[in-house]
Amino acid sequence: TSLVNTQTAHILALAMNLVKEEHRKTIAEDLIALLKKSNMHLTTGFVGTPFLCKVLSEEGYSEAAYELLFQKDFPSWLYEVDMGATTIWERWNSVLPDGSISGTGMNSLNHYTYGSIVQWMYENMCGLNLTEIGFKKFSVNPEYTDRFDFAEMEYDSAYGKIAVKWEKKEDGYGLYVKVPFDTEA
Repeated sequence: TSLVNTQTAHILALAMNLVKEEHRKTIAEDLIALLKKSNMHLTTGFVGTPFLCKVLSEEGYSEAAYELLFQKDFPSWLYEVDMGATTIWERWNSVLPDGSISGTGMNSLNHYTYGSIVQWMYENMCGLNLTEIGFKKFSVNPEYTDRFDFAEMEYDSAYGKIAVKWEKKEDGYGLYVKVPFDTEA
């Protein structure tokens, strides 16, 4: 168990490889316990949030990452969407349920850190990962879920458009990948 018993401490220990391999499983299980304690809501801020879902996927907890993505109440990404957000806010509660701006002082309505969930969506949900600089070579290994009938993305690489789509089929999943000329997937 971590001396600092927060989601962020566990996330950073795993993301930055600060723990020995034989302790990773325990730290990941402790992170899941902390998430369950918060009713599967994140309690992270600018430091931990960008790594949260990626760490969960790397440690074999992709469904926990999907569950975080689908939360609708504060604090969550879909809380912001349901409140009308078209950008990512500086604070999970920059806009209050009554539509007013939070009185916390700093309330930029356009901050990237919490938007880092999109990186997880590209790299894990859709499975696109760079294996050679510029996407000359890349891998596609989506983390399928029953929560969607399909997921798709496009990325304009230096070599051209890469597209990935997966969809549920009666007997599993179909995967479609567009590979630009002179690249390897």
